[in-house]
Amino acid sequence: MPAETAARSERAILGLLFVGVLMGALDIAIVAPALPAIRSAFHIDERSVAWVLTAYVLCNLIGTSVMATLSDSRGRRPIYILAVSLFATGSLVVALSRTFPMLLAGRALQGFGAGGIFPVATAVIGDLFPVERRGRALGLIGAVFGVAFLIGPIIGGVLLLLGWPFLFLLNLPIAGYVIWRARTLLPVTRAAHGRAVDVPGLALLSILLFALAFGLNRIDAEHFGQSIRTPQVWFFLLSFGALAPIFWLRQKRVRDPIVQPAFFKSRQVVIASALALGAGLSESA
Repeated sequence: MPAETAARSERAILGLLFVGVLMGALDIAIVAPALPAIRSAFHIDERSVAWVLTAYVLCNLIGTSVMATLSDSRGRRPIYILAVSLFATGSLVVALSRTFPMLLAGRALQGFGAGGIFPVATAVIGDLFPVERRGRALGLIGAVFGVAFLIGPIIGGVLLLLGWPFLFLLNLPIAGYVIWRARTLLPVTRAAHGRAVDVPGLALLSILLFALAFGLNRIDAEHFGQSIRTPQVWFFLLSFGALAPIFWLRQKRVRDPIVQPAFFKSRQVVIASALALGAGLSESA
């Protein structure tokens, strides 16, 4: 492939990935202005409306591990399209919701789908882009989140004039465009060694991530000592502590682990993981 044609193809793919990741990132930033309207529409209290965000984040965590693993075994294009399709379906469910549980189900589906958009996009860049241009491409995709949190509240405020469902209906034409372009632009790339899916390990990882995120989310920073003693906090954190070693032992024994234990022999990986964990814990608090 001539250099000029290859460069055009890379720009088109990067643009497509940018739009997809921006769509998922916007859905986090754009929802905050709609929370008062959603609370009023469903006649719920402040603690209940917080689940609009919590359901998305919890399922996003699970979706990230599931979709990333599937993309290695089933290919980048079909899993990227699946992730965007789930996100769009969840958006439609939320917009058409007549009950609060239905809205939360839609948000959970959105979060699960969005969990696959960013990791598969970064994997596509790793597969297709040469090393000298890979860092720039990943930096551009990472910067999407800054852009989303800058413009998200503005877009959300404008769309609220039409009604809160329009914040979610906005995703449908964007998702349709991304799916259409992905079918022609993205190659069906998969792991070279034909990686198998460790279904039990994937289920175990999903459960322990849910337990950790849910337990941390239920901690009340103003009444820390009291909240940490409630079953909805200590039970889930204890479950995470019990399941994490079991998951780790499994990763050492299976042929195709979800998390490569060898990665943590690198000092840089350990430091980066510790910093990411600290940042996440501080944000949860």
